[in-house]
Parts: sequence; structure tokens; C-alpha cells
Amino acid sequence: MKQLLLALAAVIATTTFAQEEDLFDLLDEGENQQITFATFKGTQLINAATNETPGEGVLQYVIAHRFGSFNDDYLYNFFGLDNAQVRMQLDYGVTDRLNVGIGRSSFLKVADSFMKYKLIQQQSGTTPIPVSITLHSTLNYRNARYTDGIEHDLTDRFSYMHQAIIARKWNRSLSTVVSPSLVHFNLVPTANDPNTTAHVTLGARYKLTNRMALTGEGTLLSNREFSGGERFTTPIAFGVDIETGGHVFQLHISNTRAMNAPYWMARNPYSVSNGGLFLGFNISRVFTIKE
Repeated sequence: MKQLLLALAAVIATTTFAQEEDLFDLLDEGENQQITFATFKGTQLINAATNETPGEGVLQYVIAHRFGSFNDDYLYNFFGLDNAQVRMQLDYGVTDRLNVGIGRSSFLKVADSFMKYKLIQQQSGTTPIPVSITLHSTLNYRNARYTDGIEHDLTDRFSYMHQAIIARKWNRSLSTVVSPSLVHFNLVPTANDPNTTAHVTLGARYKLTNRMALTGEGTLLSNREFSGGERFTTPIAFGVDIETGGHVFQLHISNTRAMNAPYWMARNPYSVSNGGLFLGFNISRVFTIKE
């Protein structure tokens, strides 16, 4: 499985970069090109990133919230509120293609920075391009103290995620995304455990009305267990997007608690079968800084 996913990621990356110059040359020659906009309404589907960026000169603030799980004294913990996790994010559109941002999560006190770049945009016209491809990378730093009694180096706290987000808007209602990804943790339990793992996220959005849509996502894993017996499960999530002017409100249920890509993608211990489900929401608000 690992070899297959790595090969898939390598083929996609090689093909993309090998053809990038030819694609842009063709676009320069084409006429009546129409770029496909609003493949997804937000820059996140649920946990997963979409191909969208805020746009040049636009500042975006995102707050994400995950309540406690259904199997953790749910009513006693006030419907999971007492065990909630929060992530705050601030990002900016440097150009219409380039987006940079920072974030901080209460889960393991992880601070992160990220960059998204729209490499190719879906277009119709003389030279149609069937998909959009956005490159996305994150750098994550764990601030939480280790409790294993071992003195850790600074580099032990870093993890990374790199992915190509391949999205397509099929019609006014349906949009899909496939994101081959690589996750790397500098620190793993033993030398027998992989530092780098491969993943493929599949997601979709179906528009019900002009302001409401259903969403869903799931991520395939190349490693499901550490040598010490710690097991990881497939992250899945389903939700509803509600657009209200400058806000996008996303209400969802998932089997993940972490909100930083390396952790929810590669180290998710929660299972739907034993009640490891979490209600949550994302709220984004944009501000135009530069006209």
C-alpha cells in the first residue's frame, strides 16, 4: 500500500511539473479562456484543505472548534464542550494564486504555518483544463511538554505535510477533490516506525441551495500501526456548509480531534465503532485589506 501511494504521488508530481510550462504556453495562445471559480466555498472542506485561496489583498480569519467525543462522558462534559479543542488561523492572499498563513491549536498546543499556491486552474474555452491543482505545505511545531521523561531536542517537535490538491467542479452542484499527501514527523517511537507516510484524501461538496451544501471527506493511510502497538484509523468527516455573506459556517461530525494536518491525517486514534465521534464547526471571515 505504501509503495503504491508513493508511486502515485511521484507520478502526479512528475507529470504536473513536466507539463507546467507547456500548459502555460498553451494558455497564452488560447482565446476565450474562462477560469472556473468557487469550486469550493471555503479554503477548507472540513479538515482537509481545498484548492481555494482568499484572493489577492484578502485577510482571512478562521476559528475551528471540536467538542469532546460521544464516548467520553458526553452529557457530564456538557455535550463535549468541557473537553473541546480550538484552532485559530490567520492567512493572507499575497496574490490571487499565493496564500500564506499561521495558526495555533489547543491540541498539543501546536503552532503552524502554511503556504498554498494555485499551480493550475480549471478552465474552459479554446484550451480547456479539466482540473485545478494547488500545492499546499504546512510546518507544525508541538509546544506541549513531553511526559516520557526523556530530554528532547528542538527538532523533535517539528512535523510537516506536503500535498497536491487536485480539484474539479463538475457542474453548479458537484465539486470533488483528490489530494495525494506526504506527512513527516521528525520524532517517531522507534527506528522501526516510519517518519514519512503517504496519504490520499478524497472529498466532495454537493450544493443544495445558493447558500447551503453537503460535504464529506476521507483519507487513506499507508501506515496504520506503530511497532509498539499504537493503532491509527481512517479519518472521515461529513458536514454542512452555510454561507452568510462574508462568513462561511461549516457544521460537521468526524472521528478526528486534531486539526493540524499531520496529526488528524497520520495519527488519528479514534474509531467510529467505539463512539469516537466529534461534533465541530469551522467559521471563516474575510476582510479586504488591499483593493
